[in-house]
Amino acid sequence: MDVKHSSSNSINFRPSFGSQASFSADINSFKQGHNYSQRTTKGINSLNMIANLNFNQLTDEESNQLLSFLQKQFYYSPQEYSNEGFFTNKRITPFAYQIFYPYKSLNFNCLTFNHEKESFNINTVTAEFKSISPSILDSVESGAGMNNQIDAELAISGSPNRIASVSNNNVSLPKNSYIFKSGTYKSFRVKSDFIKNKDSSSTIDLDVSATEATDGDYLINQTDLRHSIFIDQPNTCSYYPYKPQTSDGELDYRFFDYRPNETFSLQNSPKFKQSSASDIYQKYNKYGFNPNLSNLNLTFSARSNVEAKNILLFLESHLGYKKFGFYFDYTYGSNESNSIHSTPHRKKISTFYCPEWSHSFIYNDNHQISATFLECPSL
Repeated sequence: MDVKHSSSNSINFRPSFGSQASFSADINSFKQGHNYSQRTTKGINSLNMIANLNFNQLTDEESNQLLSFLQKQFYYSPQEYSNEGFFTNKRITPFAYQIFYPYKSLNFNCLTFNHEKESFNINTVTAEFKSISPSILDSVESGAGMNNQIDAELAISGSPNRIASVSNNNVSLPKNSYIFKSGTYKSFRVKSDFIKNKDSSSTIDLDVSATEATDGDYLINQTDLRHSIFIDQPNTCSYYPYKPQTSDGELDYRFFDYRPNETFSLQNSPKFKQSSASDIYQKYNKYGFNPNLSNLNLTFSARSNVEAKNILLFLESHLGYKKFGFYFDYTYGSNESNSIHSTPHRKKISTFYCPEWSHSFIYNDNHQISATFLECPSL
């Protein structure tokens, strides 16, 4: 079925509100004794993205144009045989498209789509766009602690003018981003764009009084070297460029600092060993030191553009297999560290990894993110 042949090389329609992007990681998991595990990616393109898009209220002409473009990859054409021994016109060529906030323009293939005609000039097209060959090498998001390759320091002095000298790296601080006072965890919002080259100095305008922004070193993680696999302009996202501090000392992984909805689902399948002495008489034994690892299905609804972008960049930067810290709900956490009250891994802080998540663009400044957190004991 060819609706209308088209020569267009791009889609000129934006998806409707309610469209969704889903992510999943192709990883190998090696489980050791006592439920410890190690995870590795299967390749540099191991983080997959599928966008389920809705195009609502299209006129007949608009729906014909969109369907024509989506069918264009599959139009019949005479076979052309190359001297290198392959057909040159059989490969499905991906197209560039920017789906919705906060994603950048990516290459997609559309292998499934549907058209529903409600009445004259009222049409709905739904389509599944699969991102082609994203690479984890495209992500240089910093981990816990300052990374001299992509983080920088500001030496601020001379209040109230707040003269800032840059060291270690070029600096690009967008408006409403944050800088962090070294050693104090104090943060200050930037009121206007601040862009300077390494070893230069200029005035930085902070949203604080002259006495609050005291002289000293400030750490930042917004530089022109940061980029993301999927997220557009990751420099607008901020997090503390420190190693998290706990009663046990510093941690080498970051913390997920965003609180989910009050309602969440906890799946628990305790690990056990089953004897096979006979078909009738069976015994069950507890398996290892950590039999009660938890699987969390979390929802983050009614999130603003800024918070949704921060959450999505955090999950992407961990690539579906890297662990991070997360404060368990107080119902399940334990203040005790002895074996009577908790298993060895159960503390106030638990470690998880997130192999899959989805993002729905409900409306402008209204996003919903669903994520699966799998608990993994910290080695």
